[in-house]
Amino acid sequence: MKEVIFLVDDEPNVLSSLTRALNSSEYYDIVTANDGVEAIELLKTTSNVALIISDYRMPNLDGISFLLEAQEICPDATRIILSGVADLEMATNAINLGQIFRLLLKPCAPDNFIASVKAGIRQYELVTSERDLLQNTLKGSIKILTDLLAAINPESFSQSTRISVLTRKFSTELGLTNAWELELAGVLCRIGCVTIPPEVLEAWMKGRILDDNQRQMVDSVGKIGHHLLRNIPRLEKIAEGILHQATPFQPVGQKSTNTPKGTDIPLIGRILKIVIDYDRFLTIEPKPKAALKRLMTQANEYDPDLLKSFSDLIDTENDGKQNIGSKKDSALAEVSIDDVKNGMVIMGNVFDKKGRLLIGSGTLVTDIIKLRLANYNNIYGLDQTLLVRKVEMPPQNINI
Repeated sequence: MKEVIFLVDDEPNVLSSLTRALNSSEYYDIVTANDGVEAIELLKTTSNVALIISDYRMPNLDGISFLLEAQEICPDATRIILSGVADLEMATNAINLGQIFRLLLKPCAPDNFIASVKAGIRQYELVTSERDLLQNTLKGSIKILTDLLAAINPESFSQSTRISVLTRKFSTELGLTNAWELELAGVLCRIGCVTIPPEVLEAWMKGRILDDNQRQMVDSVGKIGHHLLRNIPRLEKIAEGILHQATPFQPVGQKSTNTPKGTDIPLIGRILKIVIDYDRFLTIEPKPKAALKRLMTQANEYDPDLLKSFSDLIDTENDGKQNIGSKKDSALAEVSIDDVKNGMVIMGNVFDKKGRLLIGSGTLVTDIIKLRLANYNNIYGLDQTLLVRKVEMPPQNINI
């Protein structure tokens, strides 16, 4: 798809002149508008806009006001102002408010105009390529981390899968603008479990009494996760939230005055505290109402507003659960290890013949999961067929 150059000017002769100058190149599509209001509506339905060139003085909506609105619609597009009047205030506003790439004065020589257009397109390509590189690198890093968690500690990986589903629903319920951060925090919040012996985590999940050493291990999960994630670009806020995933909202006998409390705790941390504890309580007593009741008995540990919203979410979800459950049950099947395919969901814990847990219930099948199953089956054998959801489900697609 060609990159689009968007021209806005209330003078038809100027638009025609600029269009003729650009028509010498076959690499761009050109869209024109006669005023800012019309241009905003056109932008909403135009894709791949790389460069926006706008007149400064226009009726209804001036160039800077137009570019501010355009930035919301096409944040990656490079912006250039054309003006027949050069004054300091206009130039200052254009740069500070409109965040323009260049300011061109009318009449603009064709060579100068084309050179500015090419520079603007290069700027757009630089911005988008860097973003794509960052996103692909970030997604690759996340996949490596989650695959390692699945291989080293399958039960914690299953827990993180359940938590990410809940955080996705909760972020929708709360109407969060950066919902991807919360969902990703759910995916990665248990990555620190790779350092904890499985039997200690199992005891904690089942509500058994832990000694001081075991309790210290469990409490370190957030700190370890923060240490692993804090240096990955764009995960700084997520890492900070994961650090505080077990921090109580109203602490009792808090050891360190440096530990935040109340709304000073990052929002992601406050949400994770509720969701992780709810998931744990479901493991102890697998009934949503019973798990919510346990949350309420220690309500001082949670943000009251978030706890109310989460409780409403679970109650609403629970009301329609029967119909959803009957649909899911019809899709379950037992398959051999050779018939497991990417996108299936393993619906029961998988053990080898030595009784070691290989894959936790709720795990999405990936190449790494299949390889782990095949290797252990070849060496030790599996003591069961695999219960899966046969309807293939796409991997989580978190828009970063």
